Amino acid sequence: MTVIRTENLTKIFERGKKHEVTALDSVGLDIPRGEVFGLLGPNGAGKTTLIRILVGLLTPTEGSAHVLDRDVTEDIGYIRERVALLPQEAGIYERLTARENMIYYGGMYGIPEDVLNERADNLLDLVGLREKEDYQVKGFSGGMKRKVLVARALIIEPEIIFLDEPTTGVDTIGARVVRSLLRKLSAERDQTIILTTHDLNEVSELCHRVGILYDGRLVAIGQPSELEEKYRAANLEEVFTGLVTGEGVYEE
Repeated sequence: MTVIRTENLTKIFERGKKHEVTALDSVGLDIPRGEVFGLLGPNGAGKTTLIRILVGLLTPTEGSAHVLDRDVTEDIGYIRERVALLPQEAGIYERLTARENMIYYGGMYGIPEDVLNERADNLLDLVGLREKEDYQVKGFSGGMKRKVLVARALIIEPEIIFLDEPTTGVDTIGARVVRSLLRKLSAERDQTIILTTHDLNEVSELCHRVGILYDGRLVAIGQPSELEEKYRAANLEEVFTGLVTGEGVYEE
């Protein structure tokens, strides 16, 4: 089942009266349920714009986008109840404990407190914060705060999870925990994960497929191994660098 579909998706921003910037240019994308999809591209390529359209924070200029078979311009309330977004610069309530951050966030979705507490127990164990659950997060390291944010996003048990640089600031062990959790969510719960990251090793480890955005256009999509073969590259980094710079890769 396809849970995200875009057709000819275009977003143009006006910069003054006579200047326009095309952030997305005719992007067509299909993502099935349960897939971990890596969205790659240099800064300014259109990744954030695409995600903001899919969660209803921006409206497209042209084309269409459907999430869970609902049009993002018409049924965004339905969509927002079933998706979670963890931006790179997500805010956290520093005076609340790790558990309280999760319970408060889930409560805004109308989930009963007993259900939230049960989910929080499971997530605290999964991200390795059980011993710190009753500490205010203002004293946490950047990596520990990131774990809280990941757990908080997951407590509503979304069908689709958008994660922007989920392991930013997380130490090696913590990053491994987060990656293991994402694999588990995809494999066991059939949750769909859209992941943006600059860590291409993370992409190769986690993602079933990747899409490479450059200058607003989707210039490549496929399994990492497929793209390496297609462009006669030694690894995904070589594919990505070649497509962005226009040098060093040649399509079979």
